[in-house]
Amino acid sequence: MASGYEATSRPNLSPVSSQSQKMLLVVVNSSGRQGSSVIRVASAVGYRVRGQLRNIRKNASLSTELSSLKDVELVEGSLEDRAFVERLFEGAELAFINTTPYGWTDEVATGKSLADAAKRAGVKFYVYSGLTDHSKHQDRPLAPLPLWGTKFEVEEYIRAIGIPAAFPYVGCYHNNFSSRPYPLWQLTPIPDGSFEWRTPFPANVGIPFIDTEHDLGAAVIQILKDGPRKWNGKRFVYHTPGYICITVSGS
Repeated sequence: MASGYEATSRPNLSPVSSQSQKMLLVVVNSSGRQGSSVIRVASAVGYRVRGQLRNIRKNASLSTELSSLKDVELVEGSLEDRAFVERLFEGAELAFINTTPYGWTDEVATGKSLADAAKRAGVKFYVYSGLTDHSKHQDRPLAPLPLWGTKFEVEEYIRAIGIPAAFPYVGCYHNNFSSRPYPLWQLTPIPDGSFEWRTPFPANVGIPFIDTEHDLGAAVIQILKDGPRKWNGKRFVYHTPGYICITVSGS
């Protein structure tokens, strides 16, 4: 699942043989890097997509791009609106969910509401973009990160209600290292032609790295294509900073 996905360079991965049989995938927060990546690949390989946005006009150029893709429908609505959430999953077989911690929302309540609605609608496979709660690690508990622990609480709820689900952990976007002007993130050129990277975490600790824009969509669609028989209950995590440095240095 390499960067720079090209539909014409891949074998036919369409999950269906005709328009009427195409599976419907619901994507939440479609204007984000995760959701938009999944939508692009899903459309390219033959899924129907219903993508939720809070405000289609807020990011008009992206909304226009996504809505122009084959078999993609964008719907506008709040995830705090229970009636809207119920309608969102009508007729859907699959879902990709990435909730966001807006200050005016309760991410745990939203995550639970989405999972409940998907289960009631009969969604067959539910892929939830999660993160860990460091305070619950058995070997070495640490203080929980504010934006991570809520996602883990939702993950535990999804497991408890019994909907078939998988959990990619997407906590560290590759673009952080080129777009954030912070000494502990950016790759810094040095005179010998190489780069220095100072990470805010130990070199041997696994971090959920991914090139979200280019690679996440392909990874999620492969998980959905393989289905719960292969991936139900599984988490998808981590590379260490040390491994990343070795890999990049050898490429």
